[in-house]
Amino acid sequence: KGVQIGSWQRCRGACSVINKMNRSKIFFVGFFLTFATIYNIKLLLQKPERDVVPNQSPASDSSLTSKRGLNDCLSRVGNVRDIKLYSQNDEDGALLQTLRCMGGHGTKEYFEFGSQSGSEVNSRILRDLYGWHGHLLDGSFENPDIPLHKEFFTPSNIVSLLEKYEVSKNLDVLSIDCDYDDLYTTREILLAGYKPRVLINEYNANFASEWSVSVFAKPVGKEEEVGWTGDCYFGASAMAFIALSKAFGYIPVFSNGVNLIFVRLDQALELEMIIPSVDNFPGPYAWAIHRNCYGRRWKLIDSDTMQTKATDPKISHWEFNELLPNLTLTTKEYQGSPPDRANAWRIFQEEKDA
Repeated sequence: KGVQIGSWQRCRGACSVINKMNRSKIFFVGFFLTFATIYNIKLLLQKPERDVVPNQSPASDSSLTSKRGLNDCLSRVGNVRDIKLYSQNDEDGALLQTLRCMGGHGTKEYFEFGSQSGSEVNSRILRDLYGWHGHLLDGSFENPDIPLHKEFFTPSNIVSLLEKYEVSKNLDVLSIDCDYDDLYTTREILLAGYKPRVLINEYNANFASEWSVSVFAKPVGKEEEVGWTGDCYFGASAMAFIALSKAFGYIPVFSNGVNLIFVRLDQALELEMIIPSVDNFPGPYAWAIHRNCYGRRWKLIDSDTMQTKATDPKISHWEFNELLPNLTLTTKEYQGSPPDRANAWRIFQEEKDA
């Protein structure tokens, strides 16, 4: 113990100097860490700016590049697959995920037509599980308990039917399945000022991403004489719906070979979402699912016409149909391995005049 005490007495002066130096180091390190923490918190609280190219429309794909920090929820809706309770395919899961990305269930209002008996529809999961309200329309079925109304709908009367059932202009989900003149019916609804948060369109899956076409509009006054006969000639291709929806401020977020799901671009930007590229939809698979495609006449749907003519309220749906160019498409089919209908591809080509 005497040695230890003596040692302490000899180093007491030197130890005092060392302690002062250590205290200075501790103060400096503490000051540095405090400054760094405040600076990092400030960075985290700053809202990321949208990366928008000047002098370009917000609907332009090139103006919607992403920045680190934006929400990629909409870009991942396509990852939600094989979730089905009531929908025809996996629309149930994709729709719920889309609503999740777009701020939730909102006012819980839907409107869906082309629903048949109402048992296998896109909106049923919303009504049965989440307490939504709305209306279903079909030309052959009715059920007041759902409620499902028996109505024959056309581009000429669809807006009056929406008014009849007091559908809100800013409803949450609108699902459209006409089996024939879907493009013209969708245009009339959007032209009337209806702006659903989520829009669902059934498209003609015989076309992949190469053709933007639609059937001819039904002659006015003879709508009940024309309809789908179970073959290739119905509706419009996915690319046609994308061109139409873009003109009215919508972007696609999901496709599954049957339906396209769109959301409002303005609301997606307000929620600081990364905007999915339209080149992701509908995919390259030209599925030969229906017969009797060869030599059929179609209306060509191009983006310029959609931007200038589709949004003009002075142009009726029949006049709009007349403005669209006509084309005739021939087809060639290819069989995969094994050679069955599920592996059949169909390539369309424009028939040239001799």
